[in-house]
Amino acid sequence: MSIIKEINSLISNNKELISNWLFEKTKESEPPFYTSTDIRVSDKKITAVDTNIFPAGFNNLSDKFIDLASKNVESFFRNKNDKVRKILIIPELHTRNPFYWDNILSLQKILYKSGIESKVGLIVEDDAEFEIDFDSSGPTKVNATTIKKEDNKIIAGDFVPDLILINNDFSNFFPEILLNISQTIVPPIQVGWHTRKKNIHFFFYNKLVDELSKLLNIDEKTFSLETKLVEKVNIESSEDRARVGEMIDKQLSLLNKNSSKCEVFVKNNSGTYGMSVMNISAAKDFVNLNRDGRKKMKISKGGILLKDLIIQESVPTIYKNKEPVYYLINNEVSGAFYRINDNKDENENLNTKGMYFEPLDSLEPSLGLIAKVGAIATGLEIKHILNKNRYTFFCKL
Repeated sequence: MSIIKEINSLISNNKELISNWLFEKTKESEPPFYTSTDIRVSDKKITAVDTNIFPAGFNNLSDKFIDLASKNVESFFRNKNDKVRKILIIPELHTRNPFYWDNILSLQKILYKSGIESKVGLIVEDDAEFEIDFDSSGPTKVNATTIKKEDNKIIAGDFVPDLILINNDFSNFFPEILLNISQTIVPPIQVGWHTRKKNIHFFFYNKLVDELSKLLNIDEKTFSLETKLVEKVNIESSEDRARVGEMIDKQLSLLNKNSSKCEVFVKNNSGTYGMSVMNISAAKDFVNLNRDGRKKMKISKGGILLKDLIIQESVPTIYKNKEPVYYLINNEVSGAFYRINDNKDENENLNTKGMYFEPLDSLEPSLGLIAKVGAIATGLEIKHILNKNRYTFFCKL
């Protein structure tokens, strides 16, 4: 029996137990409005390898899942704040990628189907006011209007939103114009990649899946992802690379106790878009990185210099060169698709040049459960960030 069928059967036989556990953890965590989770499935493991708080791939969902997502949006606002009728979407600021704008169009379609009017608002450095159309991959353009603040409210032209929805991971900063406003903002702008740390996320994730494994009486390694932090790394320093190499050796030794062949991923502790990620099978390969390798690991999205690294176990995908990505709204599974990369194998990072996406029409309960745990972990991560930095939610729903 495959691991997916095995866990699906376990879920079917423990529906009430799992449902009650999810309910309590969701109440404790308060997951963000939406998330997406990259999932790896090997012969013995199902695990979340990344959970995004600002997902940007709604265009890869099938029409069936667009409808499901709209129902989950409707449920979210019916239960949280039924007065929300207008939403302003804050997108990525400096991208001409047509597929990203396909994502925005799909997000607007989801909101429209749930009975919500939406506009796209741009943040600019000066006080200029203008409209601009961004090209999608199809004939439809995305119209965006610059935003301004009036009487502690954000407006875009004559559009006054009830809620502001962030679809920008703010790798460098969060914009001051969005501070101290009366409208609700989801997710909180303080938790972009300028603040998030992957080791913190996986601390909460592994703690949750350890609890879930005990609840289901299965091996704790079934859902976990070994993750270790190495701080203050200068990738150009041979001493620092040797320090990272020591941690790689420790991780490989630990993992090799349970498998004949293991690899690890070395990742930037803050960042997205698959940048600053390297697959390593021996510590010497990282210690002896050539100029191109050092350059690859030096800079993350937005030109930010790498500071901290995580060493994370590599989970080979049973799908050879693809991995499922699950999208959640209101911590409910709202759709999924495969990320595929014909230039990579089962051990490598698929979120690189050459990847494409294949819509799915069905969902696996086991993968949906792990995606929900990933979302719950982000909720705990958000609380940790806000408490640590003495921030509070704006107009909490």
